[in-house]
Amino acid sequence: MPESRGETVTSDVGNPLTRWLYITGDRLVVASVFSLLFVALAALLVGFGLVYVGPGSNFASALSSGMLSGLLTLLTVALSINQLILSRLFGSAGSLSDQLSGTLEYRRTVEAVSGVPASPNDPSAFLGLLGDTLGRRVEDIRREATETAVSLADAEDVDDYADAVSTYADRLAAADDLGDTFEVLLLTLGTDYADHMDTTRAFENKYSETLSDEATEALDDVQTLLKAVATIRQFFKTVTLQQELAMLSRHLIYTGVPAVVVTYFLSAVYTTSPNQPPPIDPSLFPVVMVLATGIILAPLAVLVASLLRVATVSLYTVSIGTFIPPEKSIESD
Repeated sequence: MPESRGETVTSDVGNPLTRWLYITGDRLVVASVFSLLFVALAALLVGFGLVYVGPGSNFASALSSGMLSGLLTLLTVALSINQLILSRLFGSAGSLSDQLSGTLEYRRTVEAVSGVPASPNDPSAFLGLLGDTLGRRVEDIRREATETAVSLADAEDVDDYADAVSTYADRLAAADDLGDTFEVLLLTLGTDYADHMDTTRAFENKYSETLSDEATEALDDVQTLLKAVATIRQFFKTVTLQQELAMLSRHLIYTGVPAVVVTYFLSAVYTTSPNQPPPIDPSLFPVVMVLATGIILAPLAVLVASLLRVATVSLYTVSIGTFIPPEKSIESD
């Protein structure tokens, strides 16, 4: 069987540090790391004399014009994000009823294939159910197809197909043991589901004359389950990214308001009349500037941390069908 194109994603986020930075890490912690880096950079620039922040420096104009207006724009972004989220939540009673009916029908289909009376509401448990059922039905195909294989080459073909899909099924089944939302979503990144849908169709067409009715039925169930994986990952992505954007707007407000206040008062300190002594000891200006840098740039750090995750998840879940765009690895970005 050909190497799965979705394996590129696994290698891209296989490094624990990369995976933490782009997807699984708490966004406030990631933003705090960025803020500390900003503070460290400011301290180095001031310490080596590359940036002058004492009386008479141009830091005052930067505070009162560029930084203040930029922070106010960033707070406007938070309002726009809230409007975007709310626009997707509004709907008429009829459209909401249709959505609910479609969801229930989708779950009934999965329940019929899985043989369970009711599928779990928790997305991670639901994905685990899909993985367990997929692995079980693939083993049914292996057993039935092996009994009807006419040559050693056919048997090896069956094993290659079953091994590839079983490995993917085992990865999905691991969702049951994960509590983090984005760890679960990480399992569905890439195009493995599309590759396996294609190989399943090719396998069924190749052996349609020799497979038993039981094996053909199991292949149909595998296709249904792979379609269900494609659907649930898009739904799961939509829900989690909506939550991510909602949290981003809150964090921008939490960090943006203090940043605006600090910028305003610092600009007042630096614009004191030359005939009046500054409100603080000039020798403390470098320390104040370095500490203020972390507060003023905190909203930017929050924005970068959240958009890294949103962009990464969106990059590897752009397709819901077997026609997939070329993928770019995170390592080459």
